Amino acid sequence: MTTETQQLKILSRTRSPFNDIFVIERENLREMWFQGNGRFYLQTRINLDRPADLALIYTRLLLAPLIWNPDPSRILMIGLGGGVLPRFLNEVYPDIGIDVVEVDARVTELARRYFGFKESPRLRVFEKDGRAFVKQRSRQYDMVFLDAFKGGAVPYHLKTVEFYREIAQLLTESGLLVTNLYGKSNALKPRDRKTLEAVFPRVAFFEDAERVATVCVAILRDEDASLATLRKYISILPEKVQRNLSWLENMDMIENGSSVESSGSVFNDDFEISEFFKAVKRNNRNDPFFNPPYPIRNSR
Repeated sequence: MTTETQQLKILSRTRSPFNDIFVIERENLREMWFQGNGRFYLQTRINLDRPADLALIYTRLLLAPLIWNPDPSRILMIGLGGGVLPRFLNEVYPDIGIDVVEVDARVTELARRYFGFKESPRLRVFEKDGRAFVKQRSRQYDMVFLDAFKGGAVPYHLKTVEFYREIAQLLTESGLLVTNLYGKSNALKPRDRKTLEAVFPRVAFFEDAERVATVCVAILRDEDASLATLRKYISILPEKVQRNLSWLENMDMIENGSSVESSGSVFNDDFEISEFFKAVKRNNRNDPFFNPPYPIRNSR
């Protein structure tokens, strides 16, 4: 047994109908991983010395929509993981309403037990598939965060033109969708961009220097806020958000654009209403022999 293996503790291994889930601890880091297709995919990380901060780059990039709207009143998050981001936003914005949709009850249980996630009257979790929740919801949101993964892939029904149109119906007039597109190992990001652009008048991409993580903000209202206006918005963000959001780098990406081009065909689904829930169940299932409809490999 190596020294590295000795230092790694498996705190929990849970197999649910949706995921094979590991919670591990090494030194001062605690992490949640999903296993699928023989690979492991990192979902959540906290630094036990600073559990309130955002330890993973992609979670920090997911703060990007606050550049356009520094004062949201209601947020929808699809995908919980360890609950780090909703907990962070709830602490920074204690007066706003945050609805979280998580299909896997075991993920929610592990977030509570190992990652300090707690629900409250303003932070609620709904145990449901994200697409089904959006279809049945009428309440509007200023922001929708899409960060739902099964193994290393977004379930197909959560990345199509039809789904994005349904999200757009839930957004306020100046609403924003922010979606985690994973990073350089997602070879189909050009199609993701083209799909988002088929619904939203403007999209902006954010990546770290190594392009391990990629996040897209899709903007419902086709109004180009000046860079001076966006910098003003950033200046009034809570200090904790400014510290976690690499806003200088993000402003550079807004000004100079992204390496993610738009090409290929859009992602469509053609579910008949009578077949919709069967298709959702098939896409969500925990089946090691089921190949996802597009290849994504772990690179975090």
